[in-house]
Amino acid sequence: MNTYESEREQLEALQKWWKENGRAIISGILLGTIAISSWSSWQVYTTQQAEKASLHYEQLSASVKSNLHEEAIKQGNALVEEFPNSGYAPLASLVVAKVAFQQNEMEKVKAFLQLAIDQEKSEAVQQIARLRLARLLRDEGKWKEAMVFLDGNVGEFSSLYEEARGDILLAQGNPVEARLAYEQTSAGNNRSEGQSRVRVQTKLGSLGKK
Repeated sequence: MNTYESEREQLEALQKWWKENGRAIISGILLGTIAISSWSSWQVYTTQQAEKASLHYEQLSASVKSNLHEEAIKQGNALVEEFPNSGYAPLASLVVAKVAFQQNEMEKVKAFLQLAIDQEKSEAVQQIARLRLARLLRDEGKWKEAMVFLDGNVGEFSSLYEEARGDILLAQGNPVEARLAYEQTSAGNNRSEGQSRVRVQTKLGSLGKK
C-alpha cells in the first residue's frame, strides 16, 4: 500500500485492501497450514511404513536362519506386496528367490528375481538379480534370454558378468568367444578376486592354449 497523510486514510485504505485481498490471504494461510500438516503427516506415515517393513524383514531373516523356508517365502511375498516402495522390498525379493531356489521352486525364483530387477531403489540389487536370473536361464538352456540380462549397466560386477557371458558362449559351442569373455574378467574390478578368479583360471585352462 501507499503511505497516506492521515491515519483515517490509512485505515480506510487498509479496510479496502483487506476487503479485496483478505479472502485470498486466509485461503493461502489455510492451504499453507494444510500443506504443512499434510507433509508432516506424510513424514509420519512414511516413517511408520519403514518401521513396519523393517520388522517384516527381520521376521523374514529369522525364518531363513531357522530354515523355515515356506514361512520365509510367505513373509517375503507379504513384504513385497505390502511395502513395494520400501528399501526392504528388493532385498526381500533376493532373499526369497534364494530360498525358493533351495526349495527347487524355479518359477518362484524367476518371479522374485524379476521383482528385484523391476524395482528402482538399488542398482546394486538390480545387477545382482540380473546376474542370478541370467545364470538360471543359462542352466535351463535359454541362452538368448540369459544374454539379455547381461546387457546394460553392471556396476562393480563386470568380472562376474563376463564370466557368466563366457559360460553361455561356451554352452553355445563358441569356445573362442568364451575365452575372450573369460579373459575380460581379469581386466575387471576386484569383484573377481578370490574363488571367482581361481574358477575363471580353471575354465581358461580347460579350453587349452590359444
